[in-house]
Amino acid sequence: MNLRAVRLASLYAMMAASMVGAIAQEGELPPLRRSFAEVTTSVPPFPEGTSGPVFEPRPGETIAWIGGTEIIDLDLYGFLEAGMQLAWPGLGLRWRNLAWQGDTVYRQARPLYFYTKAGDPQPGSIPDHRERTEPGIVFIAFGKMESLEGAERLPDFVAAYAKLVDELLPLTKRLVLVEPTPFFHSGPAANRAEERNIVLSAYVAAIERLAAERNLLFIRSDAEWNAGMSDNGVHLNESGHLKFAHAIRDRIGASVRQGGNVSPALRDAIARKNLLWQQYYRPTNWAFLFGDRQHVPASRDVEKREERWFVREIDALPALIAGAEADIQRYVQEATK
Repeated sequence: MNLRAVRLASLYAMMAASMVGAIAQEGELPPLRRSFAEVTTSVPPFPEGTSGPVFEPRPGETIAWIGGTEIIDLDLYGFLEAGMQLAWPGLGLRWRNLAWQGDTVYRQARPLYFYTKAGDPQPGSIPDHRERTEPGIVFIAFGKMESLEGAERLPDFVAAYAKLVDELLPLTKRLVLVEPTPFFHSGPAANRAEERNIVLSAYVAAIERLAAERNLLFIRSDAEWNAGMSDNGVHLNESGHLKFAHAIRDRIGASVRQGGNVSPALRDAIARKNLLWQQYYRPTNWAFLFGDRQHVPASRDVEKREERWFVREIDALPALIAGAEADIQRYVQEATK
């Protein structure tokens, strides 16, 4: 099963739970905050350069992305992840995509008991004990879909974005606010791209101001875009994602070292790791795993009724992810030695 099929299955399995998740999880941390592991002290900021913070990963650092559908699709192609690994081959960077379809800066719906401390109260249920993402560098990519609500909602957007940033700063100061990609003259609303981009530019300016106020990195994704880089006028296609990857790499100084080509082996290892990660972060049949149907017979082993077969499968994934990441690092070293 490919990565897109896994995501679709996961999305359909979780839709009903997601609609009630926000209500049932009152009193818990916000969804994006609780996806990260807690820390005793916040990860220190990027070093200061002559014009502000300078992007500089640390050894073994986790690079996380949060956003909506367009950010999820970074994992479909792996262009940016491969480029960053090849730019810093000796650091052993870990890539974690925490994006979710439909996420906006205002609301991030998640299934019932998703990474909550208090799980389902029914007998036989256990709380969600999956490993949380270690805070490190966090790219935040919101603003495009929100801009469709018009300039009149800009103050609400700024307030919600600032709230999200302030929720994450106790975990890490290494936040990177990313400029949204534009609307394209393609798809069913091609004739509205220009007016939409005028409104979007106001949102982009607000994001840049927020980054300056918090002394955070603001990364422009501007490039020589064209209509062929989006099939629907909103989300990037493969050629669009390739252009986006080059634009981001240029802004953060991630120039690939001499000879650092993306080999088929490296591309396959990244795809395999991302598939495993999405199976772990967005597992199907959530209600039977850590949701509100853990107590039913179908959630238990056919022969050993006291055991939960789905929990066994989920708990095996971190080791498989680590193995795929070891392969990534090996192929990166081979490409850059």
